[in-house]
Amino acid sequence: MKIKNILIMITVVVLGMSLCGCSMTSSLSTDSNMNFDQYGENYPQIAEGDDAYYYADGEDIRAYYTDTEETAVFCKGVGNIDYLGYYDGGVYTLSNSILYSVSQNIKVKQFEIPEAENLSKKQYVMHSGWFILSGLSEDGNAEVLTYSLESGECETVYELAEADYVRLCPYSDILYILSGNSEITELCGYNLNSGETSVLYSSGDCVFTDPFFRATVEAAYMSESGAVYVYDVTTGTISISFDFNSDDTTAYEIGGIVEYYVFAGYSDESGYHLYVKDIYGNDKIVTDIALSEDIEAVICGNDSQRVFVWVNPGSSDGSVIAVNFLNGDFQTLW
Repeated sequence: MKIKNILIMITVVVLGMSLCGCSMTSSLSTDSNMNFDQYGENYPQIAEGDDAYYYADGEDIRAYYTDTEETAVFCKGVGNIDYLGYYDGGVYTLSNSILYSVSQNIKVKQFEIPEAENLSKKQYVMHSGWFILSGLSEDGNAEVLTYSLESGECETVYELAEADYVRLCPYSDILYILSGNSEITELCGYNLNSGETSVLYSSGDCVFTDPFFRATVEAAYMSESGAVYVYDVTTGTISISFDFNSDDTTAYEIGGIVEYYVFAGYSDESGYHLYVKDIYGNDKIVTDIALSEDIEAVICGNDSQRVFVWVNPGSSDGSVIAVNFLNGDFQTLW
């Protein structure tokens, strides 16, 4: 899709890439494609493949091939796509509560997930042979369910009463779960191999309303408005790392966390302003997307090198721009 009558001009300032001597090498398990799963419902469904980005276009799946920069229909007539993921070399969709594996114009039913119909604020993750679903029940309770990709067998592995949100992040053989409400924050680690759950943090000292969430073996990172918080594994405490809006002159809203990077942005009369920092608060890039009309833009996804900005969200004239936060390059995917 093309944006009609919109002139997009992107100015990127690439800031110092040194990280105060800290190594940014991550051992995040490569068998999990987590990057788009922390974004909310009704956002564009995007999956990062080995040589393409796959995205939902109505009931079709289209592919943007990174080597040729060409777009083509990958599979037609998939149905309403509630989830689109890339896992273990293959494309998967969740359509009408059925998980499918999808290849070139072929979709193959894996198993049914009826629980998806009864949950809101859902998040899906594929990791270590599991399809994982989280969300809020009609009673307002947080639930996390795992489905074996081999057998389709389902198990509820976590529940929290009267929750406002539930977030997932797998790391190696641990599924980290963040949930809570206005009175409590709970962080747990569920071992996908042993089936054991450990409560890492449960307190009312630091609560979140609708956080982004990432975890590694050393720490977990959470957001609240424009601030980033860190759970330290050694001390078992949560403390603020930095705030995008500490100078009180801007109104950045965090739009995502991936490994060691945090994305935030805000819109004003001149366009959309994207800001990238590392989790220590060091500046990475500042990107201005100037629009010729008064059109909204939001962060809608990311991979290990790019952050994706959805221009004119929800419109048939919408477009997605990929900004490389390592070198400042950008391109319009569709």
